[in-house]
Amino acid sequence: MAVAACLASDAGNARCDSWQVANDPECSGSKRAVKHGRRAAEDLVDDARYLVKQHPLSAVGVSFGIGLGLGDLIGVPLARNEDRGK
Repeated sequence: MAVAACLASDAGNARCDSWQVANDPECSGSKRAVKHGRRAAEDLVDDARYLVKQHPLSAVGVSFGIGLGLGDLIGVPLARNEDRGK
């Protein structure tokens, strides 16, 4: 419950109450975990942007291939369901 209260009060970049941080070790640990996850996600996005800038044609090719693959994975079962319904 204290972790949820800490994270709820942390929403919108507000800080946990000093009482919560001082008296609840889970609160400071959960805040650290959230910050670590946010930094990891930002690093992943930055790395992806860097790779796309360095290899734009490869990025377009991979995106095109993923789109075709997902289209096949989704389209084939939908087409089969339409055939069965008629």
